Amino acid sequence: MSQLREGMLQKSYNLDKDIKEIRKIFPILDRCVYLISNSLGAVPSRVQDELQQFYALWAEEGVTAWQKEWWELPQKVGNEVASLIGAEDDSVTMMTNATLGHWIALSTKFSESQQRKKIVITDQDFPSIMYCISQICSFMGWELDVVGSREKTGSSADAIIERIDEQTLFIATSHVYFKSAYIQDISRIAHHAHQVGALSLIDGYHAPGTLPVDVKALGVDFYVGGCLKWLCGGPGNAFLYVNPDLQNSLCPHLTGWFAHKKPFSFSTQMEYTDGSFRFMSGTPPIAALYTARAGLEVIRQVGTAQIRQKSLDQTRSIIKSAKERGFSLHTPEEDELRGGAVSLGLPHAYQVKQALMERKVKVDFRKGNKSEEDVVRIGPHFYTEDDEISFLFGAIDEILSSGEYKKYSSKTEGVT
Repeated sequence: MSQLREGMLQKSYNLDKDIKEIRKIFPILDRCVYLISNSLGAVPSRVQDELQQFYALWAEEGVTAWQKEWWELPQKVGNEVASLIGAEDDSVTMMTNATLGHWIALSTKFSESQQRKKIVITDQDFPSIMYCISQICSFMGWELDVVGSREKTGSSADAIIERIDEQTLFIATSHVYFKSAYIQDISRIAHHAHQVGALSLIDGYHAPGTLPVDVKALGVDFYVGGCLKWLCGGPGNAFLYVNPDLQNSLCPHLTGWFAHKKPFSFSTQMEYTDGSFRFMSGTPPIAALYTARAGLEVIRQVGTAQIRQKSLDQTRSIIKSAKERGFSLHTPEEDELRGGAVSLGLPHAYQVKQALMERKVKVDFRKGNKSEEDVVRIGPHFYTEDDEISFLFGAIDEILSSGEYKKYSSKTEGVT
């Protein structure tokens, strides 16, 4: 580790006193109002240094870069993630995306002798995970039990617990719902799953980096997340936590040579290694791991307790401004139930979103399913200033009152 990197790790920030200095870390904040961290975190300027380090090592060492740093890098970055989610060292495996993390976790139970054959999910979980689980259930002959949400923000823990029984193999649901930012009572759900002998597989993509997470306190078996959003680490940086009590007894069927005990023996027979490498597959995306380090550094320097308090204050302000204008809410008003983003239903949502983007105010849009209302999602982060939220609502007022939104198509594009 370089002296510069060690110095960065020793620094800590106070969000009240150091906000101007913090904002200088993120170049995009000079060019726009960035309220879309729930979709993609702003890039820290240090990413450029990290990628230069990746390039320099490759250019200097070539193939011996694996011996110098690359081979151990997934474990090292995994341990950095572990320190943010209350996990033990060597219990977090880095991987390219959360869908792959779910496949690997579920593949630990691809066994003909398995008697439990039910997977419980909810209709508010992220569609990519729903597609993955649906396909696995189809070819494994497992039952897919989808819990419908009674409220627009999500399903209650009671409704989910009712469906977890002695036939359940996994409860696979979200810590924070992607669309509504509703925080589920994962501790209760995981505890009940254990009581009936089921496993818990939790999609935590919208939790670490915007609220404190302690996977040991939650009591989960598997926890999937990523550095893409609130951890400001960019794409290609998902992770899978596996409870150490289970870790070395599980044999994922979706596997590869990095998971072998002696990968360079090139044996034709699989022999699983121990620890986080046990859940790896093929060659990892090394460049992405460098970008993850830059984001994780900043999150540690600020601290999740400070981030959570600022998030609550700013999402509370967003909710207040939305209610004053009669916009509908698709996110809980209760602090203890609300993650880092707020979803609003407002007139001409997609057209307003485009008009905001033209004004260099970045938010995102999610189309409602069937009878659901379209929503605009607003995701402030620790680098957001309060007056940027005021600016957002002032811009929405002008766009609606002037009819500016009519300049834009109401037909959604492939990427919204």
